[in-house]
Amino acid sequence: MLKPLLMGVGLAALLAGCSSHPTQPLDQRLLGDWQGMRDKHGPCQFFAWNSSFGADGRFKISFFADEQRTRLIQTEQGTWTAHDGKNHLTTDGVKTTEVYDYRFVDADTVEYVNINADPTADCQADYRFTEQRAGR
Repeated sequence: MLKPLLMGVGLAALLAGCSSHPTQPLDQRLLGDWQGMRDKHGPCQFFAWNSSFGADGRFKISFFADEQRTRLIQTEQGTWTAHDGKNHLTTDGVKTTEVYDYRFVDADTVEYVNINADPTADCQADYRFTEQRAGR
């Protein structure tokens, strides 16, 4: 979620176009609103985010400088596909696609691992993160 700020955290998706009907499969369990947060005492700059994954293959991720999510840093949107434990995110206007391995810890918690280190990422140490379903 995620250039350049969230290369190691955030998310972006791959579709063969911007139609309202994705051509690649979407893992239905990922649909909806999610939240994540970097560890305040970790090796990377703190921020929190809200992400939304739509059935139309579009995503939106907003990054915040505070836990309460009142100080917006930036919002990114693009396309996504997810299947077979891989989430592909492509931010609008960015040529590269972020690819994350993911696994469900439970129905409302997903752990992501960015499988391709990006030298332009804001924090090289941050390639693993967890999101929780919003409102849970």
